[in-house]
Amino acid sequence: MQEQEIRKKLKPVLDNHPYISLEFDEKGFITVMENFRPNLLGNFAGGDMAYIANAAAGLLCLAQDTPAETASINIECLERGDGQHLLAHAHIVKLGNKLIRLRVDVYVRNGLEQKLVAIAQINMSPIHNPNILTLLNQL
Repeated sequence: MQEQEIRKKLKPVLDNHPYISLEFDEKGFITVMENFRPNLLGNFAGGDMAYIANAAAGLLCLAQDTPAETASINIECLERGDGQHLLAHAHIVKLGNKLIRLRVDVYVRNGLEQKLVAIAQINMSPIHNPNILTLLNQL
């Protein structure tokens, strides 16, 4: 899928979340969050890492025309989130009718350096409710 097509699909959602943006690379897109509200030590907290992992998973599902809601999240924090930006790269491990399993790698970036700080497994439930799908299509 092309960058412009993905940006167009996700624009209504991203317009409502100005602290989230996208960057594109050879693997697809990366979800990015700036460090606006660090914890007391100036770091991203574990909740920030879970938030961006969940956002990246949901955006990937939307980009692939499979709107979904979170069923469960399991996140393992590996390092301190001491950076200016939090990045998340999601990929689908298994796409089922009732469950979409995703893996999300979360990185922190300082200038040009980035390091892996968390790994998440997220299960999403595809939305089949016609009323909700109608609302999503109106965005």
